[in-house]
Amino acid sequence: MHVVIVGAGIVGVSVACALAGRGVAVTVLDRDGGKQRGSTAFAPGFVGVYNDAPVLTELARASVDVYRELPAFAPSGGLELATSSAGAETLAERVRSAQRAGLRATLDAPRGLPSFVDDRQVVAVARYDDDGVATPHLLRAQLRAVAESSGAQFVAPAEVVDMRPRGGGWTVRTADGRTLTADQVVLAAGIWGPGLAGMLGRRLPLFPVAHPYVYARPRAPRVDPGPFVRWPEHHVYARAHGDTLGIGSYDHRPAPVAPAALDGGAGLAWDPAFDAPIASAQSRLHPDARFTPAARVNGVFAMTPDNLPFLGPVPGAEGAWIAQAIWVTHAGGAALALSRALCGELALPEELACDRFEDAPAHDLETSALRLYRDIYAHDSV
Repeated sequence: MHVVIVGAGIVGVSVACALAGRGVAVTVLDRDGGKQRGSTAFAPGFVGVYNDAPVLTELARASVDVYRELPAFAPSGGLELATSSAGAETLAERVRSAQRAGLRATLDAPRGLPSFVDDRQVVAVARYDDDGVATPHLLRAQLRAVAESSGAQFVAPAEVVDMRPRGGGWTVRTADGRTLTADQVVLAAGIWGPGLAGMLGRRLPLFPVAHPYVYARPRAPRVDPGPFVRWPEHHVYARAHGDTLGIGSYDHRPAPVAPAALDGGAGLAWDPAFDAPIASAQSRLHPDARFTPAARVNGVFAMTPDNLPFLGPVPGAEGAWIAQAIWVTHAGGAALALSRALCGELALPEELACDRFEDAPAHDLETSALRLYRDIYAHDSV
């Protein structure tokens, strides 16, 4: 069996790694070839296992099993901080739910926190010992190396312009005139997914949004990755990146991005509208840790109407699969599940089906997706 994977971000390389490890012949078509322009290149790298949606908890748990053997992943743990009694009650319920899922989670007093946290504001801490942090571009490179060592082939630059069923399989044509044949195809192109799905005659309700993340000026010495820290009540998160500190915020009006604006990739010019939420986010830091951003990232990622990814076969297009709106947290586990489904060993979860919004009006779907943006870090993980 030969599988063509379209997209070489964290999802595409994870699928290649999972399939090649099973002895499947794999070709990955990478639109860029050089510097990566997809969402993986801009991700903060949190791998948080617990999620309110059990299906995502299981995918994240499996992802950690994949990543723990790679140097780009560190089992640092994760923290959620409450700054009010109501926030502490929410954390307590989340910890109980995580424990019921078999995860190592505890509710604790505000002690032993990273030095960048203003612990005077904190009334309770949820600790998630199974969480970790990754350096996404290195994690992607290491997964690709594993896939290549198992025989996967990467072709770049190779922008797909046409896909058609043929003789029980598929033909895939690229912009430079290359034509490949495959038994199965997997679409894993992130924010560019709707365009590829359109080649198969399918609507994929996936909505790109912009998101701010900033870095402090590097300082010596480098430090080991500490826990990823979230303030769910305030839609703020932060982590140490070796010799620098990064902080991001979802506490702002959603900023949808038109497909035409993505020609240059998932990194857009900084939007001054993000200055205020970033400044507000820094009020959660210890006064000595607050900073004037040395680097500002306006990164784009994909939202869905229910904050769940698309993972499964394409209805009406036998042999075609979609793996979209999947972040670093779930990529490794999603790839393992997809590889087993593609080889006929299991059915993928129905709640991730690609046609679950088939009859809903497009405007309603976008409204639903944008409404969920602000709560991503209150209930989910990147």
